[in-house]
Amino acid sequence: MSQSVSTWGDTPLTNPPTPQQLYQMQTHLDLVLLASECLIAIDSDMLLQAALDLDIDTTLVEKIKLWSNRDTIETDPLQSFTLEELRSLILIICYINQQYKELIRRAVNLLEQMTAQDKDPAKTTLLGNYLEKFRYFHPKKPNEVNLSSEQLVQLAWKLLIDLLFYSGDNGYDRLWLALLDYKS
Repeated sequence: MSQSVSTWGDTPLTNPPTPQQLYQMQTHLDLVLLASECLIAIDSDMLLQAALDLDIDTTLVEKIKLWSNRDTIETDPLQSFTLEELRSLILIICYINQQYKELIRRAVNLLEQMTAQDKDPAKTTLLGNYLEKFRYFHPKKPNEVNLSSEQLVQLAWKLLIDLLFYSGDNGYDRLWLALLDYKS
């Protein structure tokens, strides 16, 4: 990563996102949080510890509503986040994913092996549990387009592969650039 974590989140944008672009960024980041939570079983304590480790204001953690704590469909939990808060959340999510990069790598390798053998990846315990949680939590997302079962599975696998990139040393940059794609 070319910048330190402490300065990365403070780099100003030359053109701030429009409200629609910010909403799309929030939605994408919420899906990355979903995938992370389905594989890693993130809890509030992990978020708090990551914020402390990264010297991020811990009041942000109080605003994060994990998928496992969402009772019903309601307003988008990240919709009230500012751009700066989204940047901090990116740091937290990537930091946690980096701590579990071997698990993420194992899951992606297993997905590739099962796909290459033309077998159902969900038949394995690791990927089956991930997919089961993803299918359970995803419908709790408000204002989400109803996806077919196949589309939902493809989204789950795509996000799992994305986690591999976000768990790397430059994961912060990769996720931030993925979110900035909504500005184009």
